[in-house]
Amino acid sequence: MVVNNTQSVADRYREFSEQQARAVSPVYAELTARISEDPDFCALVAALPPGNKQQPNLLLAAVRYLGGPYERWAPFRDWTLTHWDAVRAVMLARFTQTNEPARCATLLPLLAALPQPLALIEVGASAGLCLHPDRYAYRYDDGPVLGDAPVTFDCRTEGHAPLPTALPDIAWRAGIDLNPLDPTDADDVRWLQSLIWPGRTERPRQQL
Repeated sequence: MVVNNTQSVADRYREFSEQQARAVSPVYAELTARISEDPDFCALVAALPPGNKQQPNLLLAAVRYLGGPYERWAPFRDWTLTHWDAVRAVMLARFTQTNEPARCATLLPLLAALPQPLALIEVGASAGLCLHPDRYAYRYDDGPVLGDAPVTFDCRTEGHAPLPTALPDIAWRAGIDLNPLDPTDADDVRWLQSLIWPGRTERPRQQL
């Protein structure tokens, strides 16, 4: 029923605020907490197809993709409700895409220790930004920078981590995704940038 679904949306956005966004992005924590307390807003989200199309990430990215305000609740609410048809269209057409190139910093020690050269294949690759560990630079703890690239990932280690001394030699790479994005397409890049949470400034822009 719509009433139950509306409550489910409220619970989902409250949980997102408290468990996912609070320690990472205060802006998103505030917006999603306010949405969870707004029956009219929740009813609009509840009318979307259940599951992934009701995701907080998707809604917030759609507003940013369309150029809407997102730093304060009142302007965000007014703009989003006024432009709901456009926001809804983006949410129905797009999907959240996980592009976390910083993960390469945790994978690099293993990749560098394997017999070279390597062949990489990633399932759920989106724009394939994690398929290029050899195209980023890395700094582990306070050590020297490994690699020469416009994007440098800083990584703190614990224990006796086997730190790499050279970048892996990638001879072949491929990605598989149900909704692949093209990092050379301006519209896809804009969508990827819209998915970067406010406060997560360490996530790189697309520079491949």
